[in-house]
Amino acid sequence: MKYALGGVMVAGLLITTAAQASEEWQFSLGAGVATERSPYVGVGTETDLFPLLSIEKGRFSFEGNAAGYEVLSSKLASLTVLGHYRGEGYDASDSRQLAGMEERDGAFELGARAEMYTDLGTLSVTALGDVSSTHDGYEVSLGWETSYQLNSQWVLSPSAQLSYRSKDLNNYYFGVRNSEATSERAAYIADSGAVLNLGVDAMYLIDEQQSLMLGAGVDTFSDEIKDSSIVERSNSPYAVLAYIYRF
Repeated sequence: MKYALGGVMVAGLLITTAAQASEEWQFSLGAGVATERSPYVGVGTETDLFPLLSIEKGRFSFEGNAAGYEVLSSKLASLTVLGHYRGEGYDASDSRQLAGMEERDGAFELGARAEMYTDLGTLSVTALGDVSSTHDGYEVSLGWETSYQLNSQWVLSPSAQLSYRSKDLNNYYFGVRNSEATSERAAYIADSGAVLNLGVDAMYLIDEQQSLMLGAGVDTFSDEIKDSSIVERSNSPYAVLAYIYRF
């Protein structure tokens, strides 16, 4: 599954407050399965297995496709420097309708995330920019997430995120160059636009070390993305099931 909106993954980054931070190394390992309805024409639903690795020590954290270092923190807010891998893209072989398109690759990005902790949940602002000269664009996201302890074993965590994506970012992943256009695939220059993500995770605590995570959500795209001749859907629903072991 090559397509995955980067903002969604950043929202899952484990970033602790100063009170929670531990100077001892903490590790989590696991594996999961994810299924996603691709927005790209002809690709359909993709299902993949993936490994999980989480590392925390003091102000440093790493999980999945992102690493963070908390440079400022208090009981009310924090500021974290981020390194992030954007897993978007496709191969021309992914569907008949994409044949003749040049491959779109993932990108390495740097940025920062500011968080504010409130009684209604955690509010965040995240900014990421390409440093790998892949799409040469940037993304700015506003997020909200919170957690509800339903009982001794179940934790429910809803979230929402609205992301503004620059023209360069959108055009790289959703544009169609003149050299790629055909009678069935019009050339298209994607402008800057937005993606809205709504999701919910449910964590089942098996014991002090083991847990199961079930997640579901949907990305909804603005016209600048969904009007592309290689996009057939205005949204992309997904679901995740994962097992996690904390050492």
